[in-house]
Amino acid sequence: MLKKISVICLVFVISIILIGTASCAKKKPEKFEEKLSQMIDRISDSLDLTESQKLATDIIKDEILKKNEEIKNFIAKDGMGVEEAFTKQIKSEKFDIAELNKMLDTQNIKREEMRRFMIGELAKFHAILTPAQRIKLSEILKNLGPGRRPPGPGRDGPRFGEMPEFQR
Repeated sequence: MLKKISVICLVFVISIILIGTASCAKKKPEKFEEKLSQMIDRISDSLDLTESQKLATDIIKDEILKKNEEIKNFIAKDGMGVEEAFTKQIKSEKFDIAELNKMLDTQNIKREEMRRFMIGELAKFHAILTPAQRIKLSEILKNLGPGRRPPGPGRDGPRFGEMPEFQR
């Protein structure tokens, strides 16, 4: 009886983790494109890029968008998403661990491929910057800090209802 309860609890915890991971990983392609464009525009303005640097940056952005689309299409062509696969396994008579792990492994390989690609694109961007622009970029990134956003409630920032320090 105790073993049965333990197994049920374990399956429940794993299902919560997988559903949470799947819902965090879901992103609309428009959002990625918009965020990338906004980030590149902000960096371009902050670093006072020359026209040739802006052109090179646009090429890098287009390559990133193309690679993102390629990976997104591969995952869509590959079959169902994590949530659908997990739901299918829960509904079935037998939970097929190997099938679910295979799908997750394939997606992890594609994420790793994208990570390596992004580092290569960052190296290209680094190559077009002047030493002064590199220093300025490092300062910008340093000011963003961990989490890439200013502190808020619960993140060593002001409590609810308090005015943030930068607005005082």
